[in-house]
Amino acid sequence: GVSLMILTMIPALLIVLGLVIDGGAKASALDRANRIAMEAARTGAQSISGPGDISAAAANSAAQAYLAAEDVTGTVTVTGDRVDVHVSFAEPTKVLSLIGIDEWSVEGDGFAQVIYRIGD
Repeated sequence: GVSLMILTMIPALLIVLGLVIDGGAKASALDRANRIAMEAARTGAQSISGPGDISAAAANSAAQAYLAAEDVTGTVTVTGDRVDVHVSFAEPTKVLSLIGIDEWSVEGDGFAQVIYRIGD
C-alpha cells in the first residue's frame, strides 16, 4: 500500500534532490574552472613583455604557477601572442554520493591575447 509507495519514492526524491543541490554545485564549479583558466592565461600573457620578446617558457611557467596556487591541473599553449589554458578537476558531490556518484569532472578554458600599445 502506502508504505510500499513511499519506499519506492524515496530513492527518486533523493536523486532529484541530488541533481538540484549537486547540479548547482557543478554549475558553480564550471564557472570557477573557466575563471581559473582565464586568470591563468592572463597571468601567462603578462609575462610577455613586448613584440619580439615572446617567451613561451615564461608564459607557461607563470600560468602553471597560477594553476598550482589554485590547486588545479591544466595545459598551457602559447601561440604567437596568445596564451590558451585548459583546466580540469574533480568536484565532489554532496547528495549524489549516497547513490554512488562521488564526483563530477569539471573542465574550463580561457585565453588571453597580448595587445601592444605604442606610447602612453
